[in-house]
Amino acid sequence: MAGMLRRILGVEESLYEIRRAKSANDLLPLLPNDSFRAPQFISTLEDSLECWKRRLAIVNVDKSIDTLSELNGTLLSAESPLWPRGLFDLGDSAPAVLWVLGQANTLQNQKTLSIVGSRIASNYGLEVTRDLVKTAVARDFVVVSGGALGIDASAHKNALFFGGKTFAIMAGGLDRLYPAKNLDLFQDIQQSGVVISEMPPGTAPARWRFLQRNRLIAAIGQATVVVEAGFRSGSINTAGHANELDRPVGAIPGLINSTRSAGCHRLIKERRAELISTPSDLEELLGIWAKEVSSEFHLSGLQTRALDSFGSFEQGAERVAQVSGMTLNEASFTLDSLSRLGLVVQTSNGWVKTSNTL
Repeated sequence: MAGMLRRILGVEESLYEIRRAKSANDLLPLLPNDSFRAPQFISTLEDSLECWKRRLAIVNVDKSIDTLSELNGTLLSAESPLWPRGLFDLGDSAPAVLWVLGQANTLQNQKTLSIVGSRIASNYGLEVTRDLVKTAVARDFVVVSGGALGIDASAHKNALFFGGKTFAIMAGGLDRLYPAKNLDLFQDIQQSGVVISEMPPGTAPARWRFLQRNRLIAAIGQATVVVEAGFRSGSINTAGHANELDRPVGAIPGLINSTRSAGCHRLIKERRAELISTPSDLEELLGIWAKEVSSEFHLSGLQTRALDSFGSFEQGAERVAQVSGMTLNEASFTLDSLSRLGLVVQTSNGWVKTSNTL
């Protein structure tokens, strides 16, 4: 709701009108059309206004900025050229600002991969994370994660070990980095990457804020891989955000009786994630394989887009059209041309890649 007002009224005008308003009815004349007059919308706006008023009564912006200055941090808005491009895809739910520690310039124009997983990681999960990160760094991808114990920490550490960059996204203020066990790691990250939060200094981490920040992990990463996760977990929540943003999602399979891998198996079973079992699977998820095939076969733009829309399972022309942004006729024609090149083959359930694309 706040993001909508910022978009319609602008940042300063939104703040002015919220301070002035006594009820939602004072804000309604500022909104452009009758679609904002539904009773449920007005009720939600009224609840939001109550929350904003409560926050404004206690907020101390100067103190937050002074704390950030003491930490040698940077404050970014969406107008900054350093603003991560992926956050624009969140629309009105994008953060108002980012509070940043470290090398803020590294946020600009980077290839990014989010890797998330269980805080209670197995040796298998840690080993797989290392291999994933090694492949990603070798392809010049920045590793994005949430700074937690287990898989997150392993992703950050291995990115640094292999000479890459990494972004850690916090659920609280930058003066309350969590968990405390990773404070040295957060310091190391800042030497070449960033530790960031949408929450101002002084904000304590809370369970709901971890779930809230997961959308940032999904949006900043061009793709997301879940290494180990329970059937219901924060990592599954992150994958859900990536699904909503139409970002590629991968999941690592584990033992069929492992509770640590139950969430990954769920994602794969529900076709919300690609099964990742080899470095080439990860490269495929990131779209690298399509670029290499495109170069080898001198493919057209439409052919490359069609190939790039494929996962590891069969899909129809409608799905190819949806993912690639083509019309259905364009998708059907392009699939036929790729079939003649031996790059895809038609099955009873749609189309699937051939071994020539691997």
